[in-house]
Amino acid sequence: MTGPTAIAVAVVLHGSRVLVGKRHPLSREGPGLDEFPGGKVEPGELPSAAAARECLEEAGLAIAVGRLVDVAIGRASFGPIEVSFYLAEPLASEPSPPSGPPPAVAPPFTWREFSELASLSFPQTNARVVTMLTSGGLTADRTRPDATDDSGRSG
Repeated sequence: MTGPTAIAVAVVLHGSRVLVGKRHPLSREGPGLDEFPGGKVEPGELPSAAAARECLEEAGLAIAVGRLVDVAIGRASFGPIEVSFYLAEPLASEPSPPSGPPPAVAPPFTWREFSELASLSFPQTNARVVTMLTSGGLTADRTRPDATDDSGRSG
């Protein structure tokens, strides 16, 4: 018996914005749902590398992957899944301040304000991450692997 399929997701932040796409209406998995860029981890691939690869493939955006912020268990049409969510930030040839315009991305991905997320429809496995973003628990200054919370603990 094999374990769940590993899925890696990039939660790409730029200031108070996060990169969000919309699944195709005829998608086999959650048609029409909103999503962060991500997909299956290939054999021998690190989940963080998969998150970066998927973001580049889906949104045309190169990213720096930071810390793991959540792992969720779910079910897809092909069986059980384990979804790892990584904070990330854009890699830009010319850095732009968080208050400036975010880098261009390929449709169906766009930059959305954290405050908009509650009105969007994400897969259930994304619920904790969306709550963390809307409550201010995840911010662009906490993308680095060594980021700590107010108590000094990591994570």
